Amino acid sequence: MRAHLVVGGGDHGPDVASRVLAALTPHHAVVRPAPQHGAPDPVVVAVEDLLDRLLTALDLPSPVVADLVARILPAELPALLRLARQLEQAAADDHEIVVEVDVEVARLLDAPQRVARAMSAFVPVIARWEVLVAPDGIGTLPQPDAPVLAALREGAALLDALDTALADPAQTALHLAAPAGPVGAARRADAEVFLALMGRRLTAVHPPGGAGVEHLPDPAPDHGPRVERLDDGSGAWHLMIDLPGVRAADLDLVRHDDELLLGCAGRSRRVLLPSVLRRCEIERAGVAGGVLTVTMTPDEAVWPRG
Repeated sequence: MRAHLVVGGGDHGPDVASRVLAALTPHHAVVRPAPQHGAPDPVVVAVEDLLDRLLTALDLPSPVVADLVARILPAELPALLRLARQLEQAAADDHEIVVEVDVEVARLLDAPQRVARAMSAFVPVIARWEVLVAPDGIGTLPQPDAPVLAALREGAALLDALDTALADPAQTALHLAAPAGPVGAARRADAEVFLALMGRRLTAVHPPGGAGVEHLPDPAPDHGPRVERLDDGSGAWHLMIDLPGVRAADLDLVRHDDELLLGCAGRSRRVLLPSVLRRCEIERAGVAGGVLTVTMTPDEAVWPRG
């Protein structure tokens, strides 16, 4: 299954979606989900209700409560969850989909990973609420309802799956249909930076009035972080991460516990280290030909040598 996402917010987005659908239909089983409006997403309802009750119990002014809720639950969250559910359903039905995504491209590529991490972090807090937050007889914070824990887990799983799909060109094709002028150029630049940190490029760029889709490139066979053991007897490993178009001078690299934080042009993305490298230290790193190569050696503190 592949999802074909038309992003960028240009007025020609619907036309691009129609052209992509027409190009695919003779060769594949493809649907174009209708816009869904109506009942709010149950994940958003459960989490928003909990936050509202907690912040109100802290006796904060209502504008402050509204601002905090908006920061924790971004405005585009319902659209992201809807898209995640559409991808899940398409996979279950074994067909492709073409979707015009009404979310700013930078937020589409950045928010799923960030919000999924935040929701996952709340799960153990909610699960052990009486121990970690409000022991019996201490404080007046309301006890979360049972559905909240399920909602956080569901939301984190959906957004994590969406983030994985967005980073994988074998799962999603990204068609940029941005407005003309500086706004469109800025959205393309944002998309290219975020996608580079994901290890991929835009599938296609559709200028206003541009030609229809005649060919969609197949994704590269090797995608995602790759690990190699060096044969020089040092016990070292190479971790290779695709960063198309990124130069060494433009990249910030920080190790944080079991993750690498990659930064470029003010944007960032976290990459979980493969399990075999989590007890290793970074010896050096470099970028060449759009590939980041990190040399890692076993940490003597956890891999003692006899």
